[in-house]
Amino acid sequence: KKAWREANKEKVAANVSAYKEANKDRIKVTMKAWREANKEKVAANKKAWAVANADKVTADVSRRRARKLKLIPKHLKNCPLEKQRVLDIFKLRSLISKATGIEHHVDHMWPLSDGGPHWSGNLQIITAYENISKHASVDLELKHNIQQSLKETM
Repeated sequence: KKAWREANKEKVAANVSAYKEANKDRIKVTMKAWREANKEKVAANKKAWAVANADKVTADVSRRRARKLKLIPKHLKNCPLEKQRVLDIFKLRSLISKATGIEHHVDHMWPLSDGGPHWSGNLQIITAYENISKHASVDLELKHNIQQSLKETM
């Protein structure tokens, strides 16, 4: 059986897809019952995933905050390339923090609280101390440069 499955991977995948499509409700009920019966396992798995993917969690929290404030530029809202750029910045922050032993933050140069856009061109990696002491300040020339750069991406 194992050799046949290896030789017929496409056929097996098609059968699995067809089964899942035909039994969506049944699978949904079964999975819900399993999650209810195994709440501790589910919680432990979620926590382990969050720890292993801290960069993704932090990027998602930042994106959610920007989405609530409606500060994600319309042309970048569902752009997978932009989402990957932002995630890469958060990953780089993590690597820099580990390498230097100094906590670093991803900072919006033009703060969201001041109406700054949430996109990769408005992000920088600075030390946590610098970020906390900076608060929501922004240089007017920098604000203008970010606006011009954002227009160029359209």
